[in-house]
Amino acid sequence: MLHGFVPNFGEAENLLDLKEARTVSRKIESSRRAFLTNTGALLTSEVVNRWASGRQESVGQTAPRKQGKPRVIDCHAHAGISREPGAKEEHSAPWDTAADPEIILEHAREAGIDKTIIFPINNTTYKEANEEISQICQRYPERFAGFARHDARTECGKIRSMLIHEIHDLGLRGLKLHTQPNTEILDAAKELGIPILYDSNQHVELFEEFLSSYPTINFIIPHMGSDQSENWREHLLAIDLAKRYPNVHLDTAAVVLTEYLEKAIKELPAEQILFASDEPEIDCRLEIFKIRVLNLPKEKEELILGGNITRLLGGRV
Repeated sequence: MLHGFVPNFGEAENLLDLKEARTVSRKIESSRRAFLTNTGALLTSEVVNRWASGRQESVGQTAPRKQGKPRVIDCHAHAGISREPGAKEEHSAPWDTAADPEIILEHAREAGIDKTIIFPINNTTYKEANEEISQICQRYPERFAGFARHDARTECGKIRSMLIHEIHDLGLRGLKLHTQPNTEILDAAKELGIPILYDSNQHVELFEEFLSSYPTINFIIPHMGSDQSENWREHLLAIDLAKRYPNVHLDTAAVVLTEYLEKAIKELPAEQILFASDEPEIDCRLEIFKIRVLNLPKEKEELILGGNITRLLGGRV
């Protein structure tokens, strides 16, 4: 479902009120992918304005946690809209259209997740998208923290100055990449002391090109190297890499073949495993169950579910 999107009911031309849109979208389909495919959608920056301005209800409030109880933090989720050509098309992939933070808030509340790290969905360049993430985090400071996202190809030569602004002025905490980091990016991350979550598109061996030169940067490999376990061998490569580099951490988002998740937890220090979901496309209520069901010692579970990402961010989460 997509809050802020309007089903194509023939004569409909304007955005519905957010509550009405939520009700309609739930009646039509609970899946955002199916909603876009079956009904069509209208993409508008008004969605972002609503998120940032506070004109809508917050569905993500949770009861105060007991003092001293460790927080549960999801380190991998997407939010915001895409400005790429074709992003408004009804059959576009969800990760190329929009990711509604209200969905994340609902799921996180039900799953007992206290805070979620969000970063932009696919864009060509990320100045506006990162500002959008900052706005959402400012709207829900107790529920979201943000990572910037950049593209080494389309933003080459500009990223250092942009990152300095995004970390110091916009309050973002780290960097998400889908393109191989160049020296500019790596040097900037080292200078700023921020972690890099790099999705190498199931080519874990690419990390070998820079890891030894940047031992002080904390790197996060999402999906334990293979989104939805499409290539199980990448899980093994990611585990091996983490064994050899203590600054490499594996996130658990969308690991379908859970035997490799268990293998990672068995063979690696708990400090190198981070709970993650890949919301809103992958449901955090299911992803957290993969950790809970393992019945880990309390100390290990608390590290994986939030302690580790808190440490990597210097407690600023």
